[in-house]
Amino acid sequence: MADSVFSKQYKEILSIIKSDIDSLENSLTDYFDTPAKNSPIVPIIKDFLGSKGKKIRPALIFLFAKALGQNDSTFITKIALANELLHNATLIHDDIIDCSLLRRGKPTLNFDYDNKLAVLAGDFLIAKVLELLFDIDDTNIRKLHSLAVSKLIDGELSQYFNRYKLLSMDKYIEKSKDKTARLFEAGIGSVYLYNNNNPVYLDNIKNFALNFGTAFQILNDIDNFNDTQRLDEDIKNGDYSAPFIFYVHEKYQGDLSKIQNTGQLSKQIKNSLALQKAQELAIQYINRAIENISFIEDNQYKRAIINLCNLIAGTENNG
Repeated sequence: MADSVFSKQYKEILSIIKSDIDSLENSLTDYFDTPAKNSPIVPIIKDFLGSKGKKIRPALIFLFAKALGQNDSTFITKIALANELLHNATLIHDDIIDCSLLRRGKPTLNFDYDNKLAVLAGDFLIAKVLELLFDIDDTNIRKLHSLAVSKLIDGELSQYFNRYKLLSMDKYIEKSKDKTARLFEAGIGSVYLYNNNNPVYLDNIKNFALNFGTAFQILNDIDNFNDTQRLDEDIKNGDYSAPFIFYVHEKYQGDLSKIQNTGQLSKQIKNSLALQKAQELAIQYINRAIENISFIEDNQYKRAIINLCNLIAGTENNG
């Protein structure tokens, strides 16, 4: 799907929470005006946060809150803000680890400044997340975020120690859940748990987040095959994604030493069934995610979540 078509449909789906997204955008700016507004890191952080991403994590938080009848807008915005800040902290640190030059079409902090400043910028955002969570008087919600951060680091460590190794698909999925899906789990799970004395569907909510987040990572890996720079970074860093894994297992029986021409590898993968297999795998996880929220009564926000799932997976005309 063309980016312009995706953007149009994405905007249409999120139109019912436009005021919430606008509120989050304002919060991202206002939060750094006090008390740290005089810190020299603040304008750098605000410029980085000003880059336009999809903001799919806070979007799902707002949609789930409304689908579930959660009306405490102050709490919801705080969770969405914490989730978005934590996500951006991981992006900054990922760019350092991957030696990336661009992020959202702009130079990365490690390229514009240096690794030391970029590390501190990521740490600064994590500190702000801790401040936000401190004010939330719910142990289970704070525990969800603690687990998310722990799992994020586990995922990064797994990726580091498995560089240049061809993982099994199960191991790749496990890493993807830790690196990507756990943050979805923390945000959506928090909205469900807040003031909920009988969270009987907590496993459904968590499974939605894990299944959606896993699919999201697989689809992001597929998109990288249309972004030469990101793909080259992944292969150079020995970070092998789902299409690569499918291709090497099918073509070379999982033996990396049999690959002769790495310069033609991306073209060979594109000409194989690997991308299709990865897409089919992502759709499986998206379908599981949709099944996980069958307990939510039908309303426009639930339908928007399902439409968003189908749009992300490229199945919007099938369901």
